Amino acid sequence: MVEIGKRATANGMKLLVDFHYSDFWADPGKQMVPLAWKDMDIGEKETALYTFTCESLQKLKDAGVDVGMVQIGNETNGGLAGETSWENMAMLFSAGAKAVRDTLPGALVAVHFTNPEKPGAYAYYGQQLAEYGVDYDVFASSYYPMWHGSLENLQQVLKAIKETYGKQVLVAETAHPYTAEDLDFHPNTVTADSQTPYPKTVEGQAAWVQDVANAVSQIGGMGVFYWEGTWVGVGGDSYEENLAIWEKYGSGWATSFAGEYDKRDAAQWY
Repeated sequence: MVEIGKRATANGMKLLVDFHYSDFWADPGKQMVPLAWKDMDIGEKETALYTFTCESLQKLKDAGVDVGMVQIGNETNGGLAGETSWENMAMLFSAGAKAVRDTLPGALVAVHFTNPEKPGAYAYYGQQLAEYGVDYDVFASSYYPMWHGSLENLQQVLKAIKETYGKQVLVAETAHPYTAEDLDFHPNTVTADSQTPYPKTVEGQAAWVQDVANAVSQIGGMGVFYWEGTWVGVGGDSYEENLAIWEKYGSGWATSFAGEYDKRDAAQWY
């Protein structure tokens, strides 16, 4: 994280730090507690999350990294660090936000959700955050064309958050494939049969990015993050050859060792 941050700062960019608060990827389907925190009660976990966040951000600060925004959790629709009740989730959100304010008071605090296509979901999240007094600046949404509904709906739900709660909004993740070919011998997330609003070509991808950016701009949103622009299909001539590379360098979605932690996901997809 520090090395990436230093490179970004050297090239005139700010860094968005995205804390998953898990030992593997966190998303709507899994918000697994880190193994180091698994025996903690909510009060202990609150303290641990605050301390971990402060210590991590301090390393960036000491390295001179220009942190513009810190995201407390990743796609936290149904949980955060193993907690699933809003009372406990709010305690953890607040602990993370306080760590940002105490360590990097100039950075924005973001929360991150997904599935904007689900009726009433974002209105509910905004209401819960307000009722529990969670301190944040930015409401961030994932938005993928093959899963998350229309651009018009995205605009409506984010505009409602912006106007109701006075928060900034942005798209924290979006992507569109430039090809449907298999470039790494690993199953594609989006296949040739997947329904997307634009063709799976370089031109289609470019048009998608432009239209998402325009949609966010039209409602006064901050902007768009593409996930993940540096991931390209590279490797050897077979799945087996690539698997060995991924296992050695950790360059794939996971290594087999992650399976000890997450048998349902990492163990299947490394």
